[in-house]
Amino acid sequence: MKNTINITLLLFLCLLWTGCNSVPVIDDAEQENRLPQLFPDYTGIVIPPNLAPLNFEIKEAGDKFLVQIVGEEGETLNVYQSSPKIQLPPKAWKTLLQSNKNRTLSIHIFIRKGEQWHQFQTIQNSIAEETINPYLYYRDIVPTNGLWNYMAMHQRNLENFTEEELFTNYRIDHNCMNCHTFNRNNPHEWLFHVRGSNGGTVICKDDAIRKMVFPLPEVLSAGAYCNWHPDGKKIAFAVNQIKQNYYLSGYADKMKEVFDLESDIVIYDTETNTISNFPQIASPTVRENLPVWSADGKMMYFVSATAYEQDMPNEDNVYSLMQVTYHSETNQVGEPELLIASEEIGGSIAFPTVSPDGRFMLFCVADFGYFPVNNKSADIYIMDLQTKAYHKAPINSPESESYISWSDNSRWFVFSSRRLDGMTSKPFICHINAEGTFSKPFIIPQKEADYYTIDHRNFSRPELLSDRVSLNFGDLQPAIFGKPVVAGFQIEQAANRQ
Repeated sequence: MKNTINITLLLFLCLLWTGCNSVPVIDDAEQENRLPQLFPDYTGIVIPPNLAPLNFEIKEAGDKFLVQIVGEEGETLNVYQSSPKIQLPPKAWKTLLQSNKNRTLSIHIFIRKGEQWHQFQTIQNSIAEETINPYLYYRDIVPTNGLWNYMAMHQRNLENFTEEELFTNYRIDHNCMNCHTFNRNNPHEWLFHVRGSNGGTVICKDDAIRKMVFPLPEVLSAGAYCNWHPDGKKIAFAVNQIKQNYYLSGYADKMKEVFDLESDIVIYDTETNTISNFPQIASPTVRENLPVWSADGKMMYFVSATAYEQDMPNEDNVYSLMQVTYHSETNQVGEPELLIASEEIGGSIAFPTVSPDGRFMLFCVADFGYFPVNNKSADIYIMDLQTKAYHKAPINSPESESYISWSDNSRWFVFSSRRLDGMTSKPFICHINAEGTFSKPFIIPQKEADYYTIDHRNFSRPELLSDRVSLNFGDLQPAIFGKPVVAGFQIEQAANRQ
């Protein structure tokens, strides 16, 4: 009796499992001379060999659906069911990817309507040799402009569908928390800002956690956009007098604009707890913003605009790309040089970011301003740092493209895009080879095939990490609610602000 039950159970599981004899043999399918409509669009892409299953929904009418995924090596992965929402078995998917690195992955899709099967053109995807960093860290924000009642820090394992919440802002009186920044994909060296009653910059480094605040009036404001020096000792901060405009009418392509009345760049030394303010990058006649270091730390890139004037038109609020040498041992900054003028590129440059191997820079260009997330005109550009040649990347959409994060092997990056609905930012993965050729971007996979049609949150500032952040709110709480450490100030290097 026990053996009979076990055999019955085995047969039942076999009918549910892929690759069993229940999969029909189709030899009379009507050929559709096009690719099937899928959501998300996982066609013609390059896939990291360590990525979670690319679950999708077949957006074609039918009674039965058969998906066959075939690599050059290994067994065929079959899914046969009456639902168009396809969930791929994780173990079989992982085995298929690992067996076919640097090879082609073919996806055959059949749909039965009544008694007739239809076969679509084969989807050809590629599996890369290089892996992507396995964790994605981001700020979860509800899709609103003016309300910050809920936001949270999340991390997602890209190799599966595990997602963790580090903490939500209801634990800090619903105050804003922003600009989480990691040192070169390192989950053990990072920081984030807390605003409001417990304001300060929480720095996590070498298993120590502290909250730091900048002194005033010597420094323009609290720290904002920042970037870690490769040595892990220094951090470049923008200090800004930030304002926001909300458009009720008139400028249809934007919901709001973030702009600065003033902005400087300062350098913070994590070991001496000292801020240095340099006249070259803290001029009262220029707005300096969005600092980022070169891969070797010998150069700082940033964006620069003329001083703000009352009622300045949007089209005059444009930023150029600058570079300046830096000597970490002596903490000396050179004279800034113009890399790309806003007039030359025909727009305003924002969020430059350098590949870890030092070869390429990706940056955003919009019609004006430095905050591209809400601006439909924002596109991604690429510069070859060896030749200084640049061009618009062939990965853009009619919607906003913004924040970019590199994987530590320089072969992958994740960027924010609003191409799905024009309203919310979602993280897209893209492969780039050693010559600077891009693959087709695709959205990070989710366990549920229709996830992105149901969940409308913003994935703000996605950051790729080499491992998970091991801290939790209990670890961070003493620093967040504790007395901040006041940073010192290098008076002899201060800019002469009028």
